[in-house]
Amino acid sequence: MTHSPTPLWPADEWQMPARSRLYAITPQGKGTVMVEALHSLVIRLAHAHVVKPAVLVKEEILRDCDINYTKYSAKFVTTYLSTMNGLGKYAREIKDSLETLTMQSGLDDCTFLRWDGLFEYRSRRMLHLHPHWCPCCFYDWRQSGIEPYYPLIWQSVIVRHCPIHLVPLQEKCPGCHKAQPFVPRHYYLDHCSYCGGALAGREAGAGNAQLAPITANAQHAIDTVSEMIARGPLIEHLLTATHFWSRVQETADLYCEGKIKSLEKALGFAEGTLSNWKLGRHKPSFLAFYRFARALGTTPVSFLLEGVPGTFCPPKLKARSPRRARTILTTGELDELRIALQAVIAQGVSEQPMRDVAARLGHSHSFMIYWFGDECRHISRLHRRWVASRANTRMIANHALAARIAESLYAGRHRVTRRLIEGKLAKADLSLQDPVVRESVYAVRASYLASAPKPKEKK
Repeated sequence: MTHSPTPLWPADEWQMPARSRLYAITPQGKGTVMVEALHSLVIRLAHAHVVKPAVLVKEEILRDCDINYTKYSAKFVTTYLSTMNGLGKYAREIKDSLETLTMQSGLDDCTFLRWDGLFEYRSRRMLHLHPHWCPCCFYDWRQSGIEPYYPLIWQSVIVRHCPIHLVPLQEKCPGCHKAQPFVPRHYYLDHCSYCGGALAGREAGAGNAQLAPITANAQHAIDTVSEMIARGPLIEHLLTATHFWSRVQETADLYCEGKIKSLEKALGFAEGTLSNWKLGRHKPSFLAFYRFARALGTTPVSFLLEGVPGTFCPPKLKARSPRRARTILTTGELDELRIALQAVIAQGVSEQPMRDVAARLGHSHSFMIYWFGDECRHISRLHRRWVASRANTRMIANHALAARIAESLYAGRHRVTRRLIEGKLAKADLSLQDPVVRESVYAVRASYLASAPKPKEKK
């Protein structure tokens, strides 16, 4: 086809506009807290091209991605692709591939990629393991002619209720009770990928839904993720570890005299958690940052923008137990203690260990060691000698008792088994596991076998 030259459109300057390989589909709910999740957009894109979602992912989206993936890897599609809604390498690679294939931009809004510079990279910690949905929203959208989709806010791990209807989000089909995959077998997200049953019914519609009150923690979780989605593009310059740590240091300066360890104790974190964030050993996970902001009575976005709210009242730190006052004794008191220790030594034996002797005299073990080291070591040697003599006496008694038991058995029976011997020994609190007892029994047995008449040989 040729074009006649005109002043507004010269024929030699006209060029064919660039064409995208895939349709450029606008995300549902764009610009609101109910913006569509990236995996939901992929499913609707597969519907537009009349191919299975798994085929579109494998053959087109992952083709130019820098991801170690083989076309025979089913686990990658069913498991790891769920991270495309979060942050990290998979989310960024898939988002970039979709923007290239559809020639559109702004798909960061369908993920949490804007928080990639602040949060720890394992995005599965901030997402549900399976898709969650609101049956009321599915019903309302289908009745209004809107194709049901998965908003990004439903996929956050801390969100358990729908922000519109305030009803609990569902994760299993009411018919077959199976969790739904992130890449389903068909395009209709309001129907089960396994049994085909509806995930929303008339009884779950907005007109019949009972708006039960939700807890303050559940509402706080909804507000937190709503702020992250709505205000994330506006505060992208603040989503860095450096800015986050400056806010943490401000909090420590205000309430804990600049001591990070005191702030960790006040907020219930393990020692070194905040310090490791500062030193860059690892980034805070989404759940850790959320718990940190929750302890301060604010949200992650508000904390990054404004710091700690004025209404925050730090909990009282547990006071350390006061140090024990140093014991100061006169020369006469020290002489009395030395005489008492020498009296124990004069007995030639000490049934009590040195620690018990010190407690009986009203002082700590370390105090007595400091002032009377030689006497304390002598008493410890006497106690060890007493313990050894008791052990030797007990060993001799056990040896004799085991010998008597074995002799009585061999004297009255023609056949003595190991089980019979162990049963008799157990009644006397003895065991063949004891080397002394075992040696005694085996000596009696050897003596009995040596004296027993030998059987006559058959001719």
